Amino acid sequence: MFHPSVQRCLLTGCLACLPGLAVTPTMAREQTAGELAISQALGRRCQVVSLWPEPEAIPDVSPTNGSEEARRPEDGSSDLTIHNVARPSLVICAPAGKPAQRPAMVLCPGGRYGHLAMEESIAAAQWLNGCGITAVVLKYRVPKRNQGLLMYHNALQDLQRAVGLLRSQAGQWDIDPGKIGVCGDGTGAHLAAMHATHFLRLYEAVDEQDRVSCRPDVCLLLDPAYLTDPLRSRNLVPPLRAEKLSPAVTPPTWIGCSQRAPAVWGAVLYAMSLRQAEVPFALHVDSGHGMRRTDAGTGTPDGAEPRRRGPAIERWTTSLRQWLGDVGLLPPPPQPAPLTYLAATLPEVDPTGSQTLGDARLRQIVGHDAPLIPLWPPGQAPDETLTAASEKVTHRSRGGQALNITNVTRPTLTLVKTDDLPSSCPAVIVCPGGGYGGLAAEHEGTRVAEWFNTQGYAAFVLKYRVPRRGGKFAKHHHALQDLQRAMRIVRSSAAELDIDPHRIGVCGFSAGGHLCATLATNFQEPAYEPLDAVDQNSPRPDFGLLIYPAYLTDPVDSDRVDAVARGMLKSEVTPPLFMAIAADDRFARGMLNYYLEVREANVPSECHVYAGGGHGGGLDPVSYPTSQWTQAAERWLKSLQD
Repeated sequence: MFHPSVQRCLLTGCLACLPGLAVTPTMAREQTAGELAISQALGRRCQVVSLWPEPEAIPDVSPTNGSEEARRPEDGSSDLTIHNVARPSLVICAPAGKPAQRPAMVLCPGGRYGHLAMEESIAAAQWLNGCGITAVVLKYRVPKRNQGLLMYHNALQDLQRAVGLLRSQAGQWDIDPGKIGVCGDGTGAHLAAMHATHFLRLYEAVDEQDRVSCRPDVCLLLDPAYLTDPLRSRNLVPPLRAEKLSPAVTPPTWIGCSQRAPAVWGAVLYAMSLRQAEVPFALHVDSGHGMRRTDAGTGTPDGAEPRRRGPAIERWTTSLRQWLGDVGLLPPPPQPAPLTYLAATLPEVDPTGSQTLGDARLRQIVGHDAPLIPLWPPGQAPDETLTAASEKVTHRSRGGQALNITNVTRPTLTLVKTDDLPSSCPAVIVCPGGGYGGLAAEHEGTRVAEWFNTQGYAAFVLKYRVPRRGGKFAKHHHALQDLQRAMRIVRSSAAELDIDPHRIGVCGFSAGGHLCATLATNFQEPAYEPLDAVDQNSPRPDFGLLIYPAYLTDPVDSDRVDAVARGMLKSEVTPPLFMAIAADDRFARGMLNYYLEVREANVPSECHVYAGGGHGGGLDPVSYPTSQWTQAAERWLKSLQD
């Protein structure tokens, strides 16, 4: 319930007792209960603007179900809801400081088109203000009362009117008319997505404001609802008009969703449609708790207090702030300098009886005392068809600067482990890419291993057998044998290496990502006959990171997930997976389809698609923004330890 002083405000329309608020000329009429409650929740000086010039101008009006109400739960939580909205309006919350022409974001609350659930919009408004963006909370008409119209009809009319009104009167509120976005959560995200393809107004113009474009400049969707029907359908709902998406008219779109949100399929499928239409977008599906409920019934230990889930916007503030800078709504973020590589600058080395040229180069880059672990006893690598030959080492990766190895017949693990790592630390096996023809062993190997050290992980760079042997063998056959053996060796040597045998994961890039996916879903099937006691250990990874993974669909440009990569996906069997790729990577379609299969199997997972960066950048900032996958991975790795 509201504090008594706030209740008096709601009854009288007086604003004087609300902290930090002052009556402004735009607050001419008596405020509704919802408007007063929104201003109170924001705790800022807000202007309230009627959306339509007079009640008679509101299109498609139908009888109301009582007067407008603002409610809070009896438990005193912050879940403010607004009901019975017949007088739509804008609550304009400008950032503190001197007036300036600022970007603006129209916030569309959720509530299933039956009421307005304000918690997410309030949190988003406060965050946007902190970024220097004017937040405009849209109080649109609810509940859906027109039985002859679609459930979002009145709400979309109100949103169309809102954007046009802000653009035509931008100077009055110190708003940049060329930087007006829309943001919605849940049902509000559905409304924002509908708006992205509906610029022809659903009503007759009532004044000059309706002759101004209502196209938003950016679109933010948080846990979007109703994009598919049923929820796990592989088809978007027809009213979205996905066939009308176009880079010429559809605004750049950012999508954030929890893997636990029921509408994750719609979020991924909408992202796939944006990509097909070449509309700039980013997608982040994280392993957070979803929307505004507690964790009761979702794994909270018996007797423990259920944790409150924070607002959705809080899960993505870093990536969202960067994206808003990239699309021009905010000043662009500073770009880190490109990485430097050692392979092309180090003196030549020679192989020895115990190490190949590739091994010598890897140890030289990491440090000459880096432990080197052969995978197989001499001459016993299974299914080998090539005679032992000198490995080839080049610097063709990263513009001729980074190490590349091929002609591998003696696979090994090179341990990268700094002295400051704790005892019994977790570990990861890093699988460089290279199309199963070579190994990008520095920028997708040693540099990645060094990054894992900064996260508290020991790392092993896997030099697996390449090129693919062909003939009767699948492209990944020998590499999978090597990776299964590597997992068993690391697990069996955990005590000696001072690592935790129950926290050993894999991280692969491009073909290495395909290899890691194949291991995660096929570890139950031995890829070779056991050789010794080492092979009694499980090859199951405890987690997997798939960075711009290749070959997850067959053909690559189809939606058909590769049967081998899918393997035996199963809840509580397949390990947690993290995936990241660039929208302009040709393998993005495959990864998104693969992610849907992973979610169908209820395997804990994250999926991140960045707006650009191409293929094969590793963690080099030259592949920005895809190089930011390390930020999401750092948070995800920490969540595995919780």
